[in-house]
Amino acid sequence: MVRVVGSADAVAIFSILLSTSFLCVAFFRSWRLRRAPPVVISGFHGHSKTVLSILLALSSLGRFVALGNSALNEYDLHIICRALEAAAALVLCVLSWLKHRRSVRPSDTIILYLVACLVRDGFELPSNIQWQSDWLMHDPILAQIVLEASLLATENLPKDHIRQSLGEDVSSEEKCGILGRTFFWWINPILFEGYHNVLSGHDLPSINTQLLSKPTRIAVLNAWKQIPRPENGMTLPIVLLKCLLRPFLVAIPPRLFLTFFRYSQPIIIQQAIVFVTTDELAHQTWTGFSLVMAASIVYVGLAISTITYQDKLNKLRTMIRAALVALIHDKTMKSYVGTISEGKVLTLANTDVDSIDTIGEMLHETWGQVLEVIIGITMLTWEVGWFSLIPIFIIFLCSRVSRYVAKSMRLRQGIWNEATQNRISMTSSVISTIKNVKMLGLQGVMAARIEELRSNELAKAHAVRLISTAYNASANANGMFAPVLTLIFYAISAKTSGNGLDVGTAFTTIAILTMVTHPANMVMTFIPKIISSCASFERIQLFLLEPCRQDRRMEISDLNAVAESSSNASDPNLDLPSMIYVKGISVREARTALQDINFTVPRGSVVVISGATAAGKSILVHSILGEVESFGTIALTSKRVGYCSQTPWLPNGSIRQVITDFHDGAHTDFSWYSKVIEACCLMKDIHTFRDGDETLVGSRGANLSGGQRQRLALARAIFARTDIVILDDPFSALDGTTENEIVHNLFGSDGLFRNLGITVLLVTNSSQYFYLADDIVILEKGRIKERGKWDDLSSRDLETLKVIANKDGGNERLVSGGPDLLLQQQRAYDDTTADLRRKTGDTTLYGYYVKAAGLGNFALMVSCIVIYSFFITFPQYWVKIWTQSRFRDEWFFIGGYIVIYLIAYVGSNGIYWTIHLRMAPHSGLILHRKLLHTVTCAPLLYFSLTDNGSILNRFSQDLQLVDKQLVAALSSMFIQACKLLVQVILLFVSQKLLTFTLPICLVFVYAIQKVYLRTSRQLRLLELESRSAVSIDLLEMVEGLSTIRAFEGEPKAVSEHLHRLDESQKPFYLLLCLQSWLKITLDLLVAAIAIGVIALAVILRHTTSGGSVGMALNIVLIANTTLLRLIQTWTDLEISLGAIARIKGLEDEVSPEDQPSETSVPPETWPSSGAVEFRSVTASYNAEDKVLEDVSLRIDPGQNVIICGRTGSGKSSLLLTLHRLLYMKSGSITVDGVNISLVPRSVIRERCFVTLPQEPLLFNQESLRFNVDLGGTLSNDTIIEELSKVHLWQHFGSDTSQENPGDANASTHPTLDRALTSLPPLSVGQRQLLALARALLQVYVISASGAKPIILLDEATSSLDPSTEKVMLDIINQEFTNKCHTVIMVAHRLGAAVLHLRPGVDAVVWMKDGRIEKICDVGDVVNIAEQTITTEEGFMSGL
Repeated sequence: MVRVVGSADAVAIFSILLSTSFLCVAFFRSWRLRRAPPVVISGFHGHSKTVLSILLALSSLGRFVALGNSALNEYDLHIICRALEAAAALVLCVLSWLKHRRSVRPSDTIILYLVACLVRDGFELPSNIQWQSDWLMHDPILAQIVLEASLLATENLPKDHIRQSLGEDVSSEEKCGILGRTFFWWINPILFEGYHNVLSGHDLPSINTQLLSKPTRIAVLNAWKQIPRPENGMTLPIVLLKCLLRPFLVAIPPRLFLTFFRYSQPIIIQQAIVFVTTDELAHQTWTGFSLVMAASIVYVGLAISTITYQDKLNKLRTMIRAALVALIHDKTMKSYVGTISEGKVLTLANTDVDSIDTIGEMLHETWGQVLEVIIGITMLTWEVGWFSLIPIFIIFLCSRVSRYVAKSMRLRQGIWNEATQNRISMTSSVISTIKNVKMLGLQGVMAARIEELRSNELAKAHAVRLISTAYNASANANGMFAPVLTLIFYAISAKTSGNGLDVGTAFTTIAILTMVTHPANMVMTFIPKIISSCASFERIQLFLLEPCRQDRRMEISDLNAVAESSSNASDPNLDLPSMIYVKGISVREARTALQDINFTVPRGSVVVISGATAAGKSILVHSILGEVESFGTIALTSKRVGYCSQTPWLPNGSIRQVITDFHDGAHTDFSWYSKVIEACCLMKDIHTFRDGDETLVGSRGANLSGGQRQRLALARAIFARTDIVILDDPFSALDGTTENEIVHNLFGSDGLFRNLGITVLLVTNSSQYFYLADDIVILEKGRIKERGKWDDLSSRDLETLKVIANKDGGNERLVSGGPDLLLQQQRAYDDTTADLRRKTGDTTLYGYYVKAAGLGNFALMVSCIVIYSFFITFPQYWVKIWTQSRFRDEWFFIGGYIVIYLIAYVGSNGIYWTIHLRMAPHSGLILHRKLLHTVTCAPLLYFSLTDNGSILNRFSQDLQLVDKQLVAALSSMFIQACKLLVQVILLFVSQKLLTFTLPICLVFVYAIQKVYLRTSRQLRLLELESRSAVSIDLLEMVEGLSTIRAFEGEPKAVSEHLHRLDESQKPFYLLLCLQSWLKITLDLLVAAIAIGVIALAVILRHTTSGGSVGMALNIVLIANTTLLRLIQTWTDLEISLGAIARIKGLEDEVSPEDQPSETSVPPETWPSSGAVEFRSVTASYNAEDKVLEDVSLRIDPGQNVIICGRTGSGKSSLLLTLHRLLYMKSGSITVDGVNISLVPRSVIRERCFVTLPQEPLLFNQESLRFNVDLGGTLSNDTIIEELSKVHLWQHFGSDTSQENPGDANASTHPTLDRALTSLPPLSVGQRQLLALARALLQVYVISASGAKPIILLDEATSSLDPSTEKVMLDIINQEFTNKCHTVIMVAHRLGAAVLHLRPGVDAVVWMKDGRIEKICDVGDVVNIAEQTITTEEGFMSGL
């Protein structure tokens, strides 16, 4: 009875404490829930919990009543215990009812209480069975256990009937109880779905509301606003810590528990050896049962604390990513357009953020590992005394190396990131202008330039990898030689004192030394990483501290209030109903500065801003929009302005989405929408599309013609219904008929602008619509030269600008084919294609990557791994032989021990050297080359159907995985596999019986990973692809920043960004959770095996030696851990191979544009004359549509031919066909008798044609020399001469006129070698002139070989003012036409081009619907032009 009462008292005390704690917490929770609104609809689940909780309460009351017949009824302790249990059960009923209806999450309090009750009852049940024969009748404890288990299972179930208003916002994780969150049961549905089906973004559950980007963005932006001044290097980290302080701190308690359980393992090993080697139980501190129970608590506690800690880190990492991207996005939104670049923003948001997002884990691990080192040294001192100073000394030496690494790593990492940014910037520029790159024949040149930047990037990375390799050698020396020297010196000391090496001390010391050197190595590893991440912190912080856009514009109402309160006389213009008020505006930062600009725009008026190239028109518009820093006063009635930029910005979406993008309202007004598209002449285009206005416009409007893009941007500006509309040369890409119709619909007496009283500021180079203006402002050199109405200005000496060639045309057509075909092909190229290989994997990826890394490098890596794996594991067996040796030849064993570790040390360093200094650079270079070749050689259709951001993500995110993660994952997998093989052999030699745990573990682990791998592989691919959406969002924002801000579309842009960021965070966070699920599952398996090993050692204590047990315990735990790490590294490798799968998939799916038949290379003198002949040519963008049909045309050598027609009539398609950018279905094209379909496309584009596109192709980050002499072969004199011909050398050279120009033929020049961004800025016209200079130099180079290239002009003068157009046409006539070059010019308007046509020689070709309508000679064209002028003057008078 004494034993019964004693154990019962302990259970009773535990129960009293448990019930009291539950009652306190339950009362508090119930009080908080009393007024909470119901969020869950009661159903069968809720009723089941109510019934079970009531039954549990009745059971507790029954046990309290039954206590009267028990042997324990005389003890007040047990009466109090049962009374509190009954009270707790009653309170549980109330709390369960409230919690079920008023919280979406199951009650953690009830779940933990029920788990503790089951443990309590589990201890109480055996004593009841043993000491009471009729226990079932007197104490219904079994029924209570069943009820507790049933209620626990029911309570853990998530709640399904959540109210509609909350159900969509609650994630699966939040609806799960504490056990489900701890063991990640909530992720099981995703595992099931991923195992059986192909996952897509829509299949993923909502993310935890704690991790949503919006609250994190608000918090971090508020924290950034409150930063102290002046800033220092720690400003951004402090802001992050301040913003995420709570998520950071909650990871500390589980980390402390992890340390406690981790350092309990050596005690378990030591006590197990003592238990086995001691025969008398009296001398044993622990019994076999207590040893097994302690092992259970330690290993299960280790698994739970590890996964809880990891879960907190996962949440912190996700929030850090959201916070940093939010800061970058917000800063981009607030920056001046000229100060940001796509490559810079993408590099910061991808490469730098990825370098920082694990900073929380590194900080926690640093202090945690320091604590573990201290604990380990203390335990080691207890075992070996003063010999514990040896590892301290070695750690100190290695820390000096770590200090040097930390000091050097930051700068070198920053240089690496800068090189990555330069490569991505250039890649982005090439991809976004790929059509012009191909037309200009620069595909090979630009690919070589990007390759050069990639090589430079890898060279910068080599410095980081080299120092990392040196540090790894230092860390390995600490990890390997600290245990060796400590054990050896201790053994020598023991030998001199006459004792041998003790078994228990040896293996316990080895275990403790491992737990000292490993955290010491981790600390020395994390500190350089933290310092290295500071480089990324610094880059982001410098970006955040760049000057923000200062919008000094005022609203008219505020300006009037200021004027009234001022004692000075107010401006009389303010008394007028002005919409735009400009006074004393000056811009001094640019060469084309504004000086003292003054004018007002009355309400409902139309004001035209005109002037020559570089007169300051665009800068004036940007000043009114607040996009440049200006001095003076600008006031508007509203800062929300409808803006149509000179180069239309169109985000990828449907036509309807683009037009209605900035409308002010929740619902679209379709009647107004119809009026707008009718006024912009878009109705006919939309009707020709099968999907109508749901047709996708493509990245940068790639699926539309130039005129369609301009009209779409114009429709967007009108549909927004702003009081002010600013149109910057909106008709430059339109044909005359369409332009006249749109002008009539908008500016006519019954036009939309006039009827609605909208104020319009129209920037144009043409004087033909001056009739419509209420006021005209002519700029010259940044000043107002002329101002007034048309009647006043027309009497002065003004230059007549453009002549409209008005030709009727048919309906415009989508140049890229039918929308149905586009959508089908877009799905084919889409990154989210449902591919079965996402589930099953692709074993060919291993061979693909190994081949890229180099077979020799791979063989060297495997050799080093085999050597390292054997010699790092064999010391366990060597120590066993040492401790059991009868001869006790200590020096032999000491020498052997040292040699074994020396070989392992060499192998370890060989692995690191091979993978980081040989395999990673080699594979990075080869895979980048393959990817670059695939993309640059892809057909034009691929770029029309694929977002630029998606393509660019492969060059940033995928290659970052290749550079930094993939090779390490591959080597880790091989290391674990080889180590496992050696450990199994040694384990079989030591304890054959323990070997049977491995097959069981292997089968179990294989089943787990089979389920896990299918889902994790898909999540990784989804994560890579979802990042593309964020990249696309950032790219589109940078491109259209001025347009977004003009419409005050920042809130909408932020909302869309947050949505895309949340969508990208879902697969990222779910993948981390899935890895945590695998970790807890495998850790529990290790715990079960460890407990089994301890139990087996207890059972077989008389059949084995202490050395065998010690070695077996160490090896079996290490072997099973190795097996689990093998699975983890394998799955990590499979996940990282997602980047290789995307590269290889792109290479397999995207066929190059070059065909096998294109092998005929003409002589270098081809073309010698320039004769071109089209013979029944039918061409298309793909195999089904037609953009040219049965075109037959002969162009004689030296002839100047102008191609005219409406937008979409096939003019540009004709040039694209010449460049072999379109698919030629039938017919042939010959140049000087050579069929170009048999000639390599690179030869055609580089030698046969010299092209000048409508949008000049310039690379702002590159030098002036690179932009005009891409081959880098021309002398300074030659380049300067051509720049002088286009009147640009003085523009560039004046800033350096005082500098020493040096030798004109030298390889360097102070002006030519400066980046375009550092030179005086260029207007649109000047950029086109610079492109003309490049064309002149291209002709110069080609002509040097005896060839006479054909000149192609694709609407090259459409955006120019008359004076610049005349200059350009004069140069073309003088340099090309007069030198007998064939010139083919595409033009919407004839204008000044007519003046350069030669009667009887040159011709004009009219196109309509992809066919040649007629061919006119010069006389006919002049008559048409004169008739057009007369007709249009009458038309304007009618307006």
